[in-house]
Amino acid sequence: MKEFLETQLPAIITGILGIGAYLFERRRKHAEVQQVESDAIQAMQNAYKTFVSDSNARLDEMRGDILTMKSKINSLEANEILMVIKIESLEKEVIEWKQKYTNLKQEMENRDKGINTTPSKGKESKGK
Repeated sequence: MKEFLETQLPAIITGILGIGAYLFERRRKHAEVQQVESDAIQAMQNAYKTFVSDSNARLDEMRGDILTMKSKINSLEANEILMVIKIESLEKEVIEWKQKYTNLKQEMENRDKGINTTPSKGKESKGK
């Protein structure tokens, strides 16, 4: 047995060291894979955080734009109400001016008739 160990000892040690090296290398690769996976997950988380941050900033900007637009719409609606009131007032004023024009035109026609009838009566009475 002693001879067997002496002749086979280097092969046995080499085998044990080979198995140990294999196991060590396997652990090292496993640790390296875990590190790469961890780095990849960290990179994805950072990208996601950046995406969420950018999206939130855009949403905040859009919310501000919406508030600004709502304010402008309210202002325009208020101006529209004022314009409608002004238009109604101007329409009433136009109606009043048309009525005044019609009345003045009627007065002028009545005066013309009165002036035309008076001179014609005067001409008739002068002729008689």
